[in-house]
Amino acid sequence: MKRKVQICSDLRSILICTIWLCAVSQTASAHHSFAAYDQSVTKSVSGTLREFDWNAPHSGITVAYTDESGQTQEISVTTGAPSTIASQGFKPKDFRIGTKVELSWHPNRNGVPGGEMTDLKLEDGRTLHGGFNPGAPPPGLPPPGAAPGGSAPEQK
Repeated sequence: MKRKVQICSDLRSILICTIWLCAVSQTASAHHSFAAYDQSVTKSVSGTLREFDWNAPHSGITVAYTDESGQTQEISVTTGAPSTIASQGFKPKDFRIGTKVELSWHPNRNGVPGGEMTDLKLEDGRTLHGGFNPGAPPPGLPPPGAAPGGSAPEQK
């Protein structure tokens, strides 16, 4: 009889864990939805880096720029986690306040200023790619056509 009770208890534990995992995965999936951003629109500005929050789960960037009427404006956007940023070869010290940058982002659908960063080009020419940038190589991978190990591709 003890064996039957043990099997029943194990099956109940497996069922409870399965239900819990399904519930958690749905929450995580909803959290990482990009539905709040208009993926059909990309906005860009050149300006000065005012703030870079190296935080999990999402880092934040604020850029000050001059609009068409000559007024100084700020735009704040969200981007990937520090691990995603680091996988592209960046460190917190790479984002110095006052650095000239070019920022591109998908705006919020609700009209509130801000959105999801697509690219942040730094003064030194390096570009940080956002979490949802179909044209960018996946984080941590070399761009298409790059030779393995960082060597130059063979010329034919």
